[in-house]
Amino acid sequence: MSTQPDTVVQALPPLEVIPAYQPPCEPRRARLEVAIDPTDTAALEELTNEQLVRAYQAHGWMQCLDVLLRRNERLCHHVLKRFGHTEEPYEDLFQVARMGLLKAAQRFDATRGTAFSTYAFPLVEGELRHYLRDNMLVRQPRWAKSLYDRIQQVQGDYLRDQGRSPTMSELAAAVNVQEEGILELIRFYGSIDVHSLEDCGAEAPDGLDRGAIKALRQENFNLPIEDRILLYDALGALSEVHKKLLYLLFFKELTQQEAADELGMSQRTVSREQTRALDRLKAILTKKIF
Repeated sequence: MSTQPDTVVQALPPLEVIPAYQPPCEPRRARLEVAIDPTDTAALEELTNEQLVRAYQAHGWMQCLDVLLRRNERLCHHVLKRFGHTEEPYEDLFQVARMGLLKAAQRFDATRGTAFSTYAFPLVEGELRHYLRDNMLVRQPRWAKSLYDRIQQVQGDYLRDQGRSPTMSELAAAVNVQEEGILELIRFYGSIDVHSLEDCGAEAPDGLDRGAIKALRQENFNLPIEDRILLYDALGALSEVHKKLLYLLFFKELTQQEAADELGMSQRTVSREQTRALDRLKAILTKKIF
């Protein structure tokens, strides 16, 4: 009998044993999962930013957050160098930057493989830009903000009701301000935008041209807008006490006794201070007009 088949079998290579499927490990996640004692300050200092964030998010350990914020203060100072043109106190801006750092710690996703500092930098910068923008808006006169809000409301009403934006003449008629004034308000508030601070060395937007804002038509029992602007500016030059007093007497229409009760004064003192406040207001308005 031939032995050829046995020879063939012996010549075949041994079968390769294929191991069972195992999912790929996640080295970054594994490194993040470490035993942490939040009371061991020295041990916390040895952790990476990513490990601190994960421990803070998972357990709410404020010790981890404190170490993270303190360690990354240098990042905040680095971002603040880009805002050296502003007149805001540095300490105020630094606290805003720390708030951006805190938001980064709350939102960071370590599983994406991004370094915490890389993720935090734009959040800190964005927080500062929003703060500076809001501050510029707050500094504007209340009448200007109210008028601009009215313009935006009219634009929204036209889009909702008629499916289009209003023409400039329609906008002017609706808010009773000449077209030149409408354009000035839109120009000014359009320049105060987050993107206007994209170039961090840029100057703040030019001031509002009050002279361009005038009423389109006379309304019964209402001062034209240009006269109201003069009045509001004059009121702003008074002392806080006099501003509050005139507000209570002429805007809220309280009696002198009611205003006295509100301010903690006697009725006689209110009468005397009212005369002083009106004399001062008259002097300011006379100077501005003539």
